[in-house]
Amino acid sequence: MALAALSSNKLRAMLTTLGVVIGITTVLLMGWFLAGLDNALEQTLSIFGDDILYIDKYDWTGGNWMENRNRPNITYDQFLKVRERIQTAEVVVPTVRRGTEKVQYGDLQLVDMVLMGVGVDYGPIIGNAISDGRFFNETEDNTGAAVAVIAKNLTDNLFPNIDPIGRKIKIDGLPFTVIGTIAKRGSLGFDNVDDQIFIPIKKFFSVYGNSSRVVITVKAGGVDKLEDVTYETIGVMRQVRSLGPGEKDNFAVNTQQAFRDQSAQLRTIVFGVGIAMTGLSFLVGSIGIMNIMFVSVTERTKEIGIRKALGATRKSILAQFLVEAVALCMVGSVIAFLVTALFAWLGSIWLKDQFDITFLSSTVPLSQIVVAIVVSVIVGILAGILPAYRGARMDPVDALRAE
Repeated sequence: MALAALSSNKLRAMLTTLGVVIGITTVLLMGWFLAGLDNALEQTLSIFGDDILYIDKYDWTGGNWMENRNRPNITYDQFLKVRERIQTAEVVVPTVRRGTEKVQYGDLQLVDMVLMGVGVDYGPIIGNAISDGRFFNETEDNTGAAVAVIAKNLTDNLFPNIDPIGRKIKIDGLPFTVIGTIAKRGSLGFDNVDDQIFIPIKKFFSVYGNSSRVVITVKAGGVDKLEDVTYETIGVMRQVRSLGPGEKDNFAVNTQQAFRDQSAQLRTIVFGVGIAMTGLSFLVGSIGIMNIMFVSVTERTKEIGIRKALGATRKSILAQFLVEAVALCMVGSVIAFLVTALFAWLGSIWLKDQFDITFLSSTVPLSQIVVAIVVSVIVGILAGILPAYRGARMDPVDALRAE
């Protein structure tokens, strides 16, 4: 009966469901986007590693910028003292970085790449990211050999059709032999790690001087050891920096968890904005459905009178109009799911082609269907309860007199 009533006024039913379609589409798109955001977060945090600390003068998640800026740089000598004193960590390795003016191979060149000077122990930190070749060894590290390990963007753009291993590139005019390549790892938001070039830190210092800011990378050797290593690292750094008991740390310990906390705040904001937009859409849609259901009850007053005269109870009349309202919303949820699925498919393809964004899925999870159905049922009940209650309370005699 509910479907028959809707099919008799198709255009009115479609216009009525428009608010529900917009609301549920917003819910589904928000779920799709947040799932992609979580996926991107996991991809990003996998670059940092679960058990790795980054000791730097700057707090990478923000903090007081002026305070961070005024802190003294961590020096290579301080790194050597930290490495000597830390007992619980698996690896302690220095890193320095700078932007390059030009990286060249033959007639091909790239600008604004990121040159990283690192110690030999940095190899285990990037671990399985080496896709071809190898990381530099201890001899190359100690002698400051002119060797380089390049990331994905350099491999694709400088060596599109050839094997880069053993080839010589020029970094700011100086020749380096490529000994390894790194698989695609993605962006950290503030830094695209696929633009990086790794060279021995002593070679870096010989070319650019040793005044660059050092970041000390500490690998704990397991998530279960991370807390102990963190406390020890902070204590050792305070000793090396000659900080007294009452003095604040003039360095930052950056971990994966700090970025998780920051992303959780972003997720909450996105979720809150999405809920507000969804609530507004549902409010408009509910008012439209309620209005049409009142009209439907008025149009079918005589039908209600006949049904009551034949023995229909208030519950059956109430159920009839509630089912109509819910059916109206469920039709809207089906349309919304199809629209969202199409948007997700086309949107993910376009974003990948235009911006190389791969964290958004091309499909909407089936669990979202359950969300759409549950939400549509709730909206249908809330929007239809007052018109249904009005119809259920009609006096059969008065209803039968209606024209």
